[in-house]
Amino acid sequence: EILTGDALTLVAKLHRAFEPRRRQLLDARVTRQARIDAGEYGYCDSCGVEIGLKRLEARPTATLCIDCKELEERREKQIAK
Repeated sequence: EILTGDALTLVAKLHRAFEPRRRQLLDARVTRQARIDAGEYGYCDSCGVEIGLKRLEARPTATLCIDCKELEERREKQIAK
């Protein structure tokens, strides 16, 4: 079925709306591969400890261990107040 009129306009709007997120995910994938190649994937950028496997399974783009991420979020909340 060929899209025309309003349906085509809607598809174009949805494509534009999701494009930034698509690019963000692609950039994260490229960055993650570079970290794997460098032997740095799975280690916290802040403290250097290994990021837990469950965290990486849930969020493969994680660059902080759970403790450092929670600390970062607490600091962000304090700044926002």
